[in-house]
Amino acid sequence: MSLSAARGPRGYLVIATVVSGLGGLLFGYDNIVISGAIRYLSLHFKLSAGGIGWAAGCALLGCIAGSASAGLIADYLGQKKSLALCAACFGLSSAGIWLSSNFGQFVTWRLLAGLGIGAASIVCPMYIAEIAPSWLRGRLVTLYQLGIVLGILAAVFSNMLIQRGGSELWNETVGWRLMFLIGLAPALVFGLMTLLSVESPRWLLKMGRKARAVEILNLLNDPQASAAELLQIEAALALEEGRFTELFTTFRRPLFIGLMLAALQQISGITPVFSFLPDIFRAAGTATGDAFLQSVLVGVINLIFTLLALWLVDLSGRKTLILAGTSLQFAALGLVGWIYHARGSGVAIVILIMAFVAGHAFGNGVACWVIISEIYPAKVRGRAMSIATTALWMTGYLGNQLFPLMMKQLRASGTFWVFSAGALLTLVFVYFVVPETRGKTLEEITLFWSSRQTARG
Repeated sequence: MSLSAARGPRGYLVIATVVSGLGGLLFGYDNIVISGAIRYLSLHFKLSAGGIGWAAGCALLGCIAGSASAGLIADYLGQKKSLALCAACFGLSSAGIWLSSNFGQFVTWRLLAGLGIGAASIVCPMYIAEIAPSWLRGRLVTLYQLGIVLGILAAVFSNMLIQRGGSELWNETVGWRLMFLIGLAPALVFGLMTLLSVESPRWLLKMGRKARAVEILNLLNDPQASAAELLQIEAALALEEGRFTELFTTFRRPLFIGLMLAALQQISGITPVFSFLPDIFRAAGTATGDAFLQSVLVGVINLIFTLLALWLVDLSGRKTLILAGTSLQFAALGLVGWIYHARGSGVAIVILIMAFVAGHAFGNGVACWVIISEIYPAKVRGRAMSIATTALWMTGYLGNQLFPLMMKQLRASGTFWVFSAGALLTLVFVYFVVPETRGKTLEEITLFWSSRQTARG
């Protein structure tokens, strides 16, 4: 019996799902592990406020490059090889940071990690969407988002364990390096699983390798479903000769909405809040050990409310979730700023930060990406999503880079009032501009944009 026959359809689908989930987990881990390390590495390298912002934000510049180039790389190499490159970025950066002898080396390896994060944010959900049978696609794609949340939780939890494992001096010299090195283990598993995975049959058909595409479809489905899937993919590819210029003509409105949604997801400060969680709690008077524990509790809240969002997104609607979640963020951030200003209870700040993260998790954290994946027609979806994702990483980078300077110049109160204003801007934009896409087919959404352009023309 051949290996292919032995593994069977379920085996290949499980492998594809694990690959996508591990990509999400490494995305979450490598993006947030900096939150526990930032204080100690800044002491180790004797960084200024600007240097701290650069240490926290440099990976996001890599994310910008990774997300902007991932579509082209996946089109050229295929998704399987692209995923293997992501795994290499994650693994090499984790090992490289452990061995870094100066700040320049640290930045170089973090930029490489960012390349992996940015590329994975495009390739992983695209891969599982193209591998999964249509009746399972929605649920399996959401597991990627769940992987990100679990990665965030794993990062803050391992950070806490490492911080508690040694003295202040040990953390300043060894502990922060170990926080990054732990990411090497899932990166190696991720790389191994990509070797066992199959290539996207859709990419194979696009490259003219129909025989191999049919073989893989037969591995993933029963013969009847495989034949139907083949016809659907070929029909879709025939319609996907979209021109890049159409993004700025027929589909300029959804392009604008996607750009703004992605940027506004970040403008209320979710990335710097996660990147500096222990520092935020310490600024409220919390002891270092307790600040790491509180960061873990925030990660748990993030997981719980992400699961809630995955259940509600098709029941309540995407727009409704964003409006509800962002309203909670606006109120929570405003109160955090007031408590810092009044030098109030650190416990209250912890509770309000949890509320802020909960608002993101069941609002923009999930619904934003569902809308962005739905509002673009298939023929321009890859390029449009790459543009939107790049806007998200650019805004996140600015948040991380400016956060230490904002805390120094505006103090904690002013910083969180600025973030609260960003949440208010998001509310206004979503309420007046973003359409509700729940219950509409992708074809209906595409027709909606095309008809609007025709009416204007």
